[in-house]
Amino acid sequence: MSEHKEFLLSVVVPVYNESAGLLEFHKSLLKQIEKVAKNGYEIIYCDDGSSDETAKIVRELHKDNPKIKLIRLSRNFGKESALSAGIHAATGDAILMIDGDGQYPVELIPDFIAKWQTGSDVVVGIRSSNKGEGWFKKIGSHYFYKLFNRLTGEKLIPRSTDFRLIDRNVQEAFITLGETDRMTRVLIDWLGFSRSFIDFEANARSSGPAGYNRRKLVKLATHSFVSMTPVPLFLFGYLGVFITAGALLLGGSVLIEQILLDDPWHWKFTGTAMIGILLLFLVGIVLMAQGMLSLYISHIHSQAKQRPLYVIDYENSAGIRKV
Repeated sequence: MSEHKEFLLSVVVPVYNESAGLLEFHKSLLKQIEKVAKNGYEIIYCDDGSSDETAKIVRELHKDNPKIKLIRLSRNFGKESALSAGIHAATGDAILMIDGDGQYPVELIPDFIAKWQTGSDVVVGIRSSNKGEGWFKKIGSHYFYKLFNRLTGEKLIPRSTDFRLIDRNVQEAFITLGETDRMTRVLIDWLGFSRSFIDFEANARSSGPAGYNRRKLVKLATHSFVSMTPVPLFLFGYLGVFITAGALLLGGSVLIEQILLDDPWHWKFTGTAMIGILLLFLVGIVLMAQGMLSLYISHIHSQAKQRPLYVIDYENSAGIRKV
């Protein structure tokens, strides 16, 4: 965390077709930013290939205030890509991420800054409730966090959001991550560093439909699992072990009961049933072989991500923090 009283605050705002409510959002955002960083700030709007007037509005805002900047992606790459573009471009001592749809309460920005100034490298917004949240998103979010933490061994905080602030040294570490299919909050949590949390109640969207529909949410969750853990690769291998063990047990029981003991329990297994047990055994062997192949694929998966071997928070030998 920066030790200086004077600091530059970068605010990264991913937007997609937000023209209807963008001016109102910007006005409320600027009011809060000027409370904590009257002169030392930049607002980076990352337009994810909007088809409305979003980019035009930001350009007009830039004319009046050069601290307002625009990154316009060539097409719709998705919020995670837009967010990463803004984080990469930020030049501040602290980088605040906030969606441009009005759901995250801008009134909490001074609280984020205060947490950062008292020593937190990462300040995470935790959504206690969400106005207008549908049943699919609510239930899906609950089970996503439970399953994700169990499969990956990570400790992703339930209801955590992209409404968060990171220190410059966290930003520098984040830039070294090379995944293309990414979930920004998961990668920031993976980096570690000291964290604190702020609970909030999410507002309803200021206008228009949500950028993430059910299909996109499922896709994002799937990519998050694939990028963070190879466990799904091994599921069929585990299933193969279970099937093979079951087939061996059943086949052995039939062999003893019908052939060696001359069917004292009158099971009367036919030749077709025995062939079925043999096929079940062979299917288990195939799945186990797939599981073994998955071990090698998991190593390729791990190497292909090209993550750093470690992330330095403090360089003791030099006595200087990496900032």
